[in-house]
Amino acid sequence: MVYTYEDFLQSVAEEDRAFVEQMHARFLEFDCKADVKEAKQGFAVSYYYLKEKKKIVIMNYVFRKKGMLVRIYARHIDRYQQVLNCLPEAMKMDVIKGGDCKRLTGVSACSPTCTAGYEFEMDGKKYQKCKNSAFFWLVSSDSKDFILQILENELRAVKLK
Repeated sequence: MVYTYEDFLQSVAEEDRAFVEQMHARFLEFDCKADVKEAKQGFAVSYYYLKEKKKIVIMNYVFRKKGMLVRIYARHIDRYQQVLNCLPEAMKMDVIKGGDCKRLTGVSACSPTCTAGYEFEMDGKKYQKCKNSAFFWLVSSDSKDFILQILENELRAVKLK
């Protein structure tokens, strides 16, 4: 079955809909597309752009028992890493708890298709984090503005517009 953005939006909690609609509009302004799929707990939505006929995902929405989360693939975090210093402590802790990148740390091999994680500084400390867990946050009233700020920086960094 084919699912649409509207199907996904109907499953979003009322208090998060305006945020999701704002994010969706920003993605569309930057010529991104949405891929909506059914998952175990609701929908999984990926926003991506095409580069040389290849899908480059910028962000995912996923649903878990605790609520809706975003995973931002901040490939250009080194260009705007200073925004991480302004994150609320809970969001910083999520970054710190995220897995270290096996490729960057050289600890062990990762998937052969993995393009490696991210190197960045936060509060003066260097991190090498896995791209799948580095910027993975619960959407909440405390996190929405910061999620949008990071997304805006990433969209500008890829110069989609």
